[in-house]
Amino acid sequence: MLLIHDMNTIYKKLVMCRKQKLLLITVPQLLLVAVLLSLLVLMVITCIKFTKGPLSTTALKRHLLLLQSKFITSVPINPELERQEMEKLQNKIKTSSDQLTISEDKDLKQLFAINCEHIHSAMTDVNVVNKSSWIKLNAVMCGFSKFYFPA
Repeated sequence: MLLIHDMNTIYKKLVMCRKQKLLLITVPQLLLVAVLLSLLVLMVITCIKFTKGPLSTTALKRHLLLLQSKFITSVPINPELERQEMEKLQNKIKTSSDQLTISEDKDLKQLFAINCEHIHSAMTDVNVVNKSSWIKLNAVMCGFSKFYFPA
């Protein structure tokens, strides 16, 4: 009887000891899983950001080329719509690319410079309609250009 009682006591101690070890092993493992999950989320966010950067840069360049061709071919331009579209595209590139990446893009710099010249020429025209809209478009375009492509 004494032997069975001692065996029960030993068994209970072993079970309690294992539960404590299990708990001690589980907490570090949970922390490790949490750290790994946070690193995985960070990696996915970074990958998405670096994928969106070139796409938004290409979209902005494409729109600037379209705007430039409108100036060259004398197609009527709605400065208010152009400003709204330009703000959207500029905000996309600002959130998906860092300042250095934008500033180092020579093609983008040239497109902004050319379009700012065209906008400035349109603003100085005495027959221009919607002068306030042209001023706003100029502020959006040349403000971005001055910030990212200082002389």
